[in-house]
Amino acid sequence: MTMLRALSFDLDDTLWASLPVLQRAEQCFYDALCERVPEFVARVSKQELRDHRLGLLRAEPRLRHHISEWRRRSLTEMLRAHGYGARSEQISDEAFAMFIQARQQVELFAHVDTVLAQLSQRYTLVSLTNGNADFHQQDCSRYFHACLKAEDIGVSKPEPAAFAAALAAAGCAPEEMLHIGDHPRDDIEGAKAAGIRCLQACIVKGPETATPLADGVFSDWRQLPDLIEKLAGGR
Repeated sequence: MTMLRALSFDLDDTLWASLPVLQRAEQCFYDALCERVPEFVARVSKQELRDHRLGLLRAEPRLRHHISEWRRRSLTEMLRAHGYGARSEQISDEAFAMFIQARQQVELFAHVDTVLAQLSQRYTLVSLTNGNADFHQQDCSRYFHACLKAEDIGVSKPEPAAFAAALAAAGCAPEEMLHIGDHPRDDIEGAKAAGIRCLQACIVKGPETATPLADGVFSDWRQLPDLIEKLAGGR
């Protein structure tokens, strides 16, 4: 059996629950607009802001790999359409700054730090996320050899090139890496298509939501070392 040398980790809903973080960040984004352009907020609903973002993504699919740019661009366009002219980009940048600051305020699942510390003694750890959380701001990132974001590498999971970037960062072959993430398509199907074994995190939704493609499932981080050990051949 090929030796397991590296572990790649998704972030949202794998290391922490994403919904409360995103809800808080969205509210900070909206509050920033209320403070800076209350008359704009009075005319444009949250749903209209969302609809415009989705329309922009349909028009420019590449933005799914650059979600921070996508959010700023969409708001800037809407502000310009409502007469804010040269101020639009500055307002958008300021609102986004509030969003991204709140985006970093995560609460790790129980036992994450302890388990990562343990795993980092045996494996090279790499993070691979489609989101825009700055993992470097989290203390547990000290266990990681590399922290990769789609908007930095220009490609998102489940595309094979995203996993190729993780392999390159870890300096290993597909059979030497194990990917750990929650999303059935982005993480599990994506890893499998890249020739990488994978474990599915079912902490938020529960193990009954697991996909049969996964090589294992966990709902508690304390289960992870034993699962990895089994896949590594009991070394």
